[in-house]
Amino acid sequence: MAAARCSVEFLSEFSDCQSDSVRFIREDTNLFLTSGHRDVLIFSVQDRKVKTVIQFEDSVTFLDLSDDKHRLYALCKNGGLYCIPLPQQLSSSPVNKSPEPMLHVVSDDSLVLKNAGLQAFTIVKKILVTLSLDKSVWSFNLYEEPGSKPFCKLAHIQITTVTTCCLNVADKETSVSSPPVLTCIHPEGSTSVKTHQSDLHPHLEPHLFRLLFGVDAALVSSPVILCGLPDGRICCFPLLVPTLTGPRGEQRSPIRVLQSLEQPIVFIGTCISGEHGPQSLIVVGQRGKLLMVRSKPRSSEGKEADYSFNEHSVRGPVLCACVDDKRLFYSSLNDFHALQLTTSSSSEAMGTEPQLQALISNSLGVCRVIALAGPYTNPTGSVQLLALSSSGRLMRVNLPQGSEKGILSRLSSSLAGQRVKDLLASIGNVWERAESLKQKLQEKNESLKQLNQVLNICSLLLESNGKEKQSNMDTKPLISCHGAARWSSLLQKTSLTLTCVLENSSGCTLEHGWTLCFQVHSFYQHPNTESASSSYSFPLRKLDSGQKLDVTIPLESNGGLFLPVKVCCSLSFSLCALFGPEASSPGVFQLLKEAGSISATLNTLTVDWLDALRLEGSFSPNDIRCNTVSEGIQAFLRSRGVSTKHLDNISNPGPVAVVVSVSIELLKSKLHLSTTSSLESSMSVLNWLVSPEKIGSVKSPVVNAYSPDGCSVKIMAKEVTLGDFYSEGPLEALEIRVESSSVAAVCGLHHAILRRLLDLLRDSSAQYSHTRNLKAQSLCEAVRHVESLYKDLQDAQNKAALGGEMKTSQRSDVLFHIFQELRTNPLVIL
Repeated sequence: MAAARCSVEFLSEFSDCQSDSVRFIREDTNLFLTSGHRDVLIFSVQDRKVKTVIQFEDSVTFLDLSDDKHRLYALCKNGGLYCIPLPQQLSSSPVNKSPEPMLHVVSDDSLVLKNAGLQAFTIVKKILVTLSLDKSVWSFNLYEEPGSKPFCKLAHIQITTVTTCCLNVADKETSVSSPPVLTCIHPEGSTSVKTHQSDLHPHLEPHLFRLLFGVDAALVSSPVILCGLPDGRICCFPLLVPTLTGPRGEQRSPIRVLQSLEQPIVFIGTCISGEHGPQSLIVVGQRGKLLMVRSKPRSSEGKEADYSFNEHSVRGPVLCACVDDKRLFYSSLNDFHALQLTTSSSSEAMGTEPQLQALISNSLGVCRVIALAGPYTNPTGSVQLLALSSSGRLMRVNLPQGSEKGILSRLSSSLAGQRVKDLLASIGNVWERAESLKQKLQEKNESLKQLNQVLNICSLLLESNGKEKQSNMDTKPLISCHGAARWSSLLQKTSLTLTCVLENSSGCTLEHGWTLCFQVHSFYQHPNTESASSSYSFPLRKLDSGQKLDVTIPLESNGGLFLPVKVCCSLSFSLCALFGPEASSPGVFQLLKEAGSISATLNTLTVDWLDALRLEGSFSPNDIRCNTVSEGIQAFLRSRGVSTKHLDNISNPGPVAVVVSVSIELLKSKLHLSTTSSLESSMSVLNWLVSPEKIGSVKSPVVNAYSPDGCSVKIMAKEVTLGDFYSEGPLEALEIRVESSSVAAVCGLHHAILRRLLDLLRDSSAQYSHTRNLKAQSLCEAVRHVESLYKDLQDAQNKAALGGEMKTSQRSDVLFHIFQELRTNPLVIL
């Protein structure tokens, strides 16, 4: 069989559809479509868009329009038959130009009938004909359709089901699940046919109509209801003929069985137009059986014409079908066919029956069609069909011209070559578009993959920060950043830097788009500096799992070093890295650019005077500069923002010292010291304070070093015994002493030592319990000593506030004396 070329236009695309749940009605330029869901879509073929969505209470299984086309009837799965007026914009002008379809929700007031066994219905001459199944009885009910009034039942006709014992199990399941086909045949020349010639209500020429349905129906031009039952029977009864009575006076059923195809019916229609109208009744079965009922021509002997039932076979299964004057269009599972129904001229001349060989089927090259509407002729004269595929695509099929001749005429070699070239060019264009779409899809997949990894990394960082806030756990975070202060020399200039190591121990990869950020904050802002914070960022290329990244940042800002400083470490991801400027549209790229970035905190590092301390021999002695005590005090006050231009020199030129006393039991418990020698304990504590990263570098209880400003510093540790501290006995304590001629260095080191001890006391991983009782006398003496110092400080402040004659140097001596008393006689940390 030759393949006929047809063109296909895609009008729209809906969701996936099933062949047994799709209902399709075309009226003028509007299309009423349901795919077995709650919604009925009214689609404008001219505008190629859905104009209205009608939403019912349950899934819609059957649709039909009233005779005047002003009302829509819908049968739902719950057995309810609804009647609603069509929206005004379907018939009014201008057409609705809204980009969004209008939504109409159907209420319970539109329910006209309720029957759980309703299977199908049709409307003819303002009479509603319903078909329902109750147990083993098919029932036809006729109602008058008065518009707004309640429906009035006109007649009730029944026919029993048949036992299909000859069918196998698969055939029985198919017949039960297949819906019945209900249609109406009009006699040619009736008023209804002239006003409405629809594919749902076909007509038949008068002679064959009278032979098939009787003289009574032909005389009153009564439409005839034809029903194709799932068991294969074709039943009919006239709509307007009164019920007949039998010879004994009993009421006789008007239903008559024309034929049985022994398979579910898919389509009933008429075709092959003659001088007085269509001359054939066409019935198509689900498994490919085709029944043609035609009137026989008058014989040469003058006998009255009769009609014949001719059965043929087509390739099944048949999902849907429709007819025009001379062709049957039907869809199988894999192809769409056009079957020529006219017989050959030799058969017609001899007056013989049309044979199977006279039926010519052409493949139209369209697959997976499950619903059809049409055919109809457009203004240019070509025949078109509306088809719906199982994937939900609505197509307009333009049938080839001259296909009624059966096999198309053979093309010339030049025209065939040109068509092959056009086809290859189209294939090339489709391939290019497919490659472009494939590339865009790959880019989107990569972006989604990268975004998923970004969210996983953020989740890990947030989880680590949450655990760190809850408790000081020893578990190392999967993504961490730690650092150490280092002195470096460049162009004969020595500066303090912080070397940070970003370690990725997670299973994720820090790719392009991630940035390691640092913010350096000074604890105290110098009066001559504009800003006390600096920011540094290091974009990452690729940091795989298990890898490390070393970066170095300066700690000096605006020409000075102001310790201590706080360094906040964080990871940020720029959303623009998800899409490149070429891969995304300008709108998307602008949106991502405005959205900024995702930032997650790693940890916070603190660099103090102990971290910046330089041991003896670590740098050239030329960099050492010795300050006097007065210069040291002035530098210390300037670092706190106090003006020192009116200060005089302090008379005491000796070194300044501070002492910190800590319980030996506390240090051993917190630092896990196992040594018993006082010398080893002192060196272990100094190692922990001065160089925690290089354990063992301090081999003496005295550490000689240089502060960041170049002044000589001495840190000593020794054990002392306090006899009058505990009531049970003496207290063994470790005394840490810091000496330097620079007050700024002494204060900075004192603050750094106290900060480390405070962090040690906060550490919940080491347990230490103090159960010994303190002597009250020792506490009272310590409190009285501090109160006397506080009184001296208040007196000095009051004299300065009242404008006394105390000179600045005298006030400085008093303050310095109070400073020394507090630092050299501290309380013991237990």
